[in-house]
Amino acid sequence: MGRFIFLSIVMLLASVGSAQVSVGVYLPDGETLLGPADPNLIHAYRDIMVGTRLVLVVNSDEGGYWAGGLLLTWDNWIVGNLSARGEDSGSPDYSYGESILEAAGEPAYVTEYFDGLMVGFDLLTHYGAIPGKWFVLDYHAAEVGLCYVGLYDYNLSFDIPVETLLFNQVPSRDFDGDTAVDFMDFALLASHWGQQSPSDPGLEAAFDQDGDGAIGMTDLALFSEFWLQRTDCNEPAIDPNTPTL
Repeated sequence: MGRFIFLSIVMLLASVGSAQVSVGVYLPDGETLLGPADPNLIHAYRDIMVGTRLVLVVNSDEGGYWAGGLLLTWDNWIVGNLSARGEDSGSPDYSYGESILEAAGEPAYVTEYFDGLMVGFDLLTHYGAIPGKWFVLDYHAAEVGLCYVGLYDYNLSFDIPVETLLFNQVPSRDFDGDTAVDFMDFALLASHWGQQSPSDPGLEAAFDQDGDGAIGMTDLALFSEFWLQRTDCNEPAIDPNTPTL
């Protein structure tokens, strides 16, 4: 669906009103919520490692038509980026069908958006949408730093997000890249214990978590904060409706 057509529909139907929409942020299993860094700042989430994939689920406590988007500035896109699921390249609207959940109704759309300032995805439900989980997208932590993701409700504003998600991304503790922080990573850290990190980025520099030029107790403490955490899941999440034996 072209951006002009998408916005034309929004303008035409803006009088319908707006559902109460929010974003749930989950760990790679798609089931465990990522907690906030401070309970008083519910959309500023606890630190995540570079390389982490998060699952963003757009929810609504009301049904009906809704149009909005999940968008980042281009500067933020360098630090972290969004992807949608199941692009149907044969579809005239190029909608990402696997990112559309049943509660969003038919037809619903997830389409790419980018201009000189923003990049992300436009989201559109049908009148037949019901309260529940409407859309699912994936977030990837690409670089160390802060990343802001805005949830926009186009019925209210095209410029001001109704919710801003803040992710603070720190160096990875998954040194061997197997998606889990475990004994193998601890062994790699221990093998470089007491070494001076090189002036040029290299393998040893990855273990210098605090950037003080040496690998020691502070690096071990920072490593332990992510013990047994995952950056992704090798196995799909278990369907909660599947009976256990």
